[in-house]
Amino acid sequence: MSVYEFLSVVIAAGALLGVVLSLWLVRRQVMLMNDQTRQLRDAMSISAESALDGLLLNVTQLYLEHPELRPIFNEREALEPLRLADPETHYRACALAEALLDAVERALNFERRGLSEPADLLREWTYDSFRHSAFLRGWLDDHRSWYSERLTAILDEVTAERAETAPTAAR
Repeated sequence: MSVYEFLSVVIAAGALLGVVLSLWLVRRQVMLMNDQTRQLRDAMSISAESALDGLLLNVTQLYLEHPELRPIFNEREALEPLRLADPETHYRACALAEALLDAVERALNFERRGLSEPADLLREWTYDSFRHSAFLRGWLDDHRSWYSERLTAILDEVTAERAETAPTAAR
């Protein structure tokens, strides 16, 4: 083997080693970026849940300050037939309906952006709220243009579900 051949083999081996080392470094960098992306997604999900918690904390505070609103949004808790006794209660109920639907809308927007956890947390609660609050259904129906098609589709789904079960309950 001549010096030229030996140098060619050494240089080729060095280049191959360089390529292998580069691929290992790229793999390592991709794994680090994957971990960072996962951590960022988790942090964003926690942030989204915190934002929803803040909205729902306001709702809870309103329920505590005005317990007469609770049966309006969950008819199963009503001790007597529901009626909005005065304009002030009506306006509070409207404000509460808007706050609740804004929270659900925000959760649906997080889901659209790839953060499904917040929407998953509110999904059954949303369906249950629509099933058991004529006021909430009516308020959303009156203000459809304010909200996304995804939210109004949930309302339509629950309305259809209630229509199917209504004749059964009347029999």
